[in-house]
Amino acid sequence: MPDPELCGRQTGVPVSETLSDRATRRARIVFDTFRSIHDPRLAAWLLFRSHLLPEWSITAGSLSESTPEAALTPLGVFGVWRLLATNNRELARCARIFVSPRAAFDAVVAEQARVDEMTVTAVRGPQSTTHGWVIRRGDRPVLTAARWYESASEAAAAGRAAGAALATATIAQGVSIGTASGRRARVGMNAP
Repeated sequence: MPDPELCGRQTGVPVSETLSDRATRRARIVFDTFRSIHDPRLAAWLLFRSHLLPEWSITAGSLSESTPEAALTPLGVFGVWRLLATNNRELARCARIFVSPRAAFDAVVAEQARVDEMTVTAVRGPQSTTHGWVIRRGDRPVLTAARWYESASEAAAAGRAAGAALATATIAQGVSIGTASGRRARVGMNAP
């Protein structure tokens, strides 16, 4: 019979933890910035969002034109929040790009308290076999899919699941920033 203590070390799950304990883990909301308006991650974020929200289609260059210089901090430019599953898989992304990580934090705290006012809409992607979803509060987009789905019903179900996860998600207190080497570093939200 295997040593129970050894089994716990191999899986990373304490032996005393039951399956029901694991089921109560919650999704997490994390915050990111982009290194600059030329960051390829920002361009990819905006391109994906433009397929889901064509009315919000903009370029990174136009973002910098509308952002006050004071908002461009050493933490990077802009701020976004993402909803992650317990296995760190990205479930959803915020619909807006905020002027700072702190603005993104304040927005998600407010939105989390109003999840019951949100509705999910399935959206057709750039090809007939790609579908996504958008969660709105009233007519304002709050949250979008983070990937494509094969059918509208699958996308809508994923959107409903993301909305449920948002309601109980743990909100991170740090922000992930890009470094010159391309790596990411996590710092406190109020770091200079």
